Amino acid sequence: MIKVRIHKASKKCGGSTELVVMTEGGNVFAGGTSDIPLEFIGPTLEKYYEELAILFPEHGKIFPTFEPVGSVGKKARSGDIDLAIDLKKLFSKGVVDAAELESWNIDPQEWQATFDKFKKRARTLSDGQIGWRAFLTEIAKYINANSDLILTDLKKIRPGTMFSLFPQFSPDGEQQEEGVQIDWMVGETDWLRFSYFSDAPSDLEPLVKGLHRTQLLHALFLAKNHSFDHRNGVTNKDTGKRVAFSPDEAFQVLENLYGKEIAEGDLQNFFSLWDWMSDLVPEDKNLATDRYLRILDMTNGNKDTVTNERCGYVPQVLEEYWLENYKRIGLKGRYLCKNANPRLWSTINES
Repeated sequence: MIKVRIHKASKKCGGSTELVVMTEGGNVFAGGTSDIPLEFIGPTLEKYYEELAILFPEHGKIFPTFEPVGSVGKKARSGDIDLAIDLKKLFSKGVVDAAELESWNIDPQEWQATFDKFKKRARTLSDGQIGWRAFLTEIAKYINANSDLILTDLKKIRPGTMFSLFPQFSPDGEQQEEGVQIDWMVGETDWLRFSYFSDAPSDLEPLVKGLHRTQLLHALFLAKNHSFDHRNGVTNKDTGKRVAFSPDEAFQVLENLYGKEIAEGDLQNFFSLWDWMSDLVPEDKNLATDRYLRILDMTNGNKDTVTNERCGYVPQVLEEYWLENYKRIGLKGRYLCKNANPRLWSTINES
């Protein structure tokens, strides 16, 4: 079998082969993937875990504990698969331990060299975060060198994320020509499950995704000078201290910041969270909405309903506010979905 032959391009460099990974929008492996049908997800992940167990036999039992999060399994087709991976599943103490690296087929000296290289460039990352980035980098290198099925992108690795490409498999175990992007999200499982949560799509507004809910949550924190991180919780930007690293803690911080009780159901999706915001102090609501629209303005997490090109969708309930305030907020609209947000798109492109 030729290593993911249909998913990569390569070029000759002095007798060796250099991997070339093209990126576009949210798809790290543009051109090598397609949406995966719901019935293919289980068989594909089973094969994926089997391949990882072959590569890392000392850890074979942990791979089936990787948990799909987001919208996976909630709609007919998914663009990619996000896997929540608990820190302590990879290392017993939840931190990268040099003594355990060899069990992952990683040379501790190679890991140290990679760590040192990243540390020289790091401005804000802690040693612990750099350690995770170095670990995932070495894991990715090993996978690329030893797997005929999994391809990883070395350039996109961050302290808690790694992106991989894998063939899709049908329920009868037949390997497909198309691949699917499978992303590693490393952190505390409870927080990952919460931060990447995506409700089932709305029949009335199917382009509203889990990212719309999470980005609105992010905007609410930003409006009160707090940051929301998918893997590392909520941080008070004034003090630099992490103030929430569990769903319950995040609820409490929001209640304290806005003076309004919030329930788990209020964070189910964009619509429920927007309803919760309905009677906030107007200044607070408007500031959070401004922040939210700026975030959406930099996001192309949807696909145009006609052209299928990547674009950014603004929920209908926010269109009037967008039209009335886009100049004040400084919105550019370069990612707007032309056919799903026609009034907004024409305002930007025909004015």
